[in-house]
Amino acid sequence: MKSLGLVPCEAERRWDHIGAVIVDASLQPRTTYATVVLPRVRDVIAQWPEAVVLSGFRRRLDTDDLAGFLRWSERSRKLTVITELTATLGELGIETVHELADCYDGSDCELQTRRALRRVKGVGPKTVDYIAILVGSNRCVAVDRHVAAFVRAAGVGSGGGYDAIKALVVEAASELGCTAGALDAAIWKYMSDSDRRSSPGHYISAR
Repeated sequence: MKSLGLVPCEAERRWDHIGAVIVDASLQPRTTYATVVLPRVRDVIAQWPEAVVLSGFRRRLDTDDLAGFLRWSERSRKLTVITELTATLGELGIETVHELADCYDGSDCELQTRRALRRVKGVGPKTVDYIAILVGSNRCVAVDRHVAAFVRAAGVGSGGGYDAIKALVVEAASELGCTAGALDAAIWKYMSDSDRRSSPGHYISAR
């Protein structure tokens, strides 16, 4: 893999702001990340500092025009995902990024958290794994189009679904002696490289 310029790096990927986590996870599906999602997440962090905790984010949702603030269509389901994810985290008793990160511990708590998040319409397994990454987990792989395209171009997992591709990445990471999260990030960066944007296997949508 190093011959391809694919070098896993054990760098933590996380936001320390619960509002940023929720907005990032809700807006990212099928949306270009660098130019659309990331600027809006940064706006949440800069302009809604009290949303670093869930109660502060909920107050902002109650008093502010979310669609206007995010410059997003009022009819978009993604805005509803933001409010429903917020409500779900509140029901789980989660207030901070640290508390949400603690839920991804491989125990029954993680299973319950995943089930609760999946009950939000529009939140699938990739988004649940992506939330884990956003709160600092290096165990999770969020299989988006980049990761799936890489695995299939490598000639493995051509007929596999989400769980099968995820398992292949986890297995490969173990063989390489790195975490699954580090390999996931390396694959995503490799497939996002501008030199590959015109290739048939490349997908422009970022997560």
